[in-house]
Amino acid sequence: MEGFTYTNLFETKGIEYIIVILFLLLLIPFWLLVTGKSNAVQHVQEGIRVLAAHLLRVPKGLFFSRNHTWLYLEKSGQAKIGLDDFLQNVLGEITVQPLKSAGDVVQKGEVLALIEQEGKQLHVHSPLSGEIVGVNASVLERRGALPGEAFEEGWLFALVPANWQKETSNFLLGAEAVRWFMDEINRLKDFLNVKLARQAGLESLVVFQEGGELEVDPLAELDAGIWNEFQNEFLEQTS
Repeated sequence: MEGFTYTNLFETKGIEYIIVILFLLLLIPFWLLVTGKSNAVQHVQEGIRVLAAHLLRVPKGLFFSRNHTWLYLEKSGQAKIGLDDFLQNVLGEITVQPLKSAGDVVQKGEVLALIEQEGKQLHVHSPLSGEIVGVNASVLERRGALPGEAFEEGWLFALVPANWQKETSNFLLGAEAVRWFMDEINRLKDFLNVKLARQAGLESLVVFQEGGELEVDPLAELDAGIWNEFQNEFLEQTS
């Protein structure tokens, strides 16, 4: 796969990092008060890095589906499929278990693989119809984060598309993908506010006010029920 150039969603702003770090440190005692879960507090302490739009990469030439997979059409006519940065940055260490192998014919929306973490699961849906011609054994079934150069090395499946033009007509590229990722981050903040409030037995809990940032891997400490709701709200969208 050819090398990619990347579009950062925001320029680095050092003072904003300092504000975010202070925010997270102030959040720790409050989190302990409302949840009583020391492991979640430790996760916040370790999560000084933040999931912000400037950490998500949008390489030129990639198509992004709204179920958080990316596609790259190679000169050979094969399409590589992988998980986007948003999904990788919210889950933590995972295992990706393939459900399809080379030679299988799949339809758009069919489940290709399972993302697994300590008994929790998410479904990876195929963004395209076609025949699978390659499975990346170096990535699939290996626990942990996907390779740092995910778009070059971290693809999951190679597929010969059956109807590329029609099935990618609503996919996102470039600036449009940037705006969508920003919206998804804000939507995730709202999602977590509601779910954490419910776990704490409160009517409302505003952890992420406007401008507040998410730690990396915010779903890693949350239970299977919230993972199921995340699946329905973020990974079952049509595109």
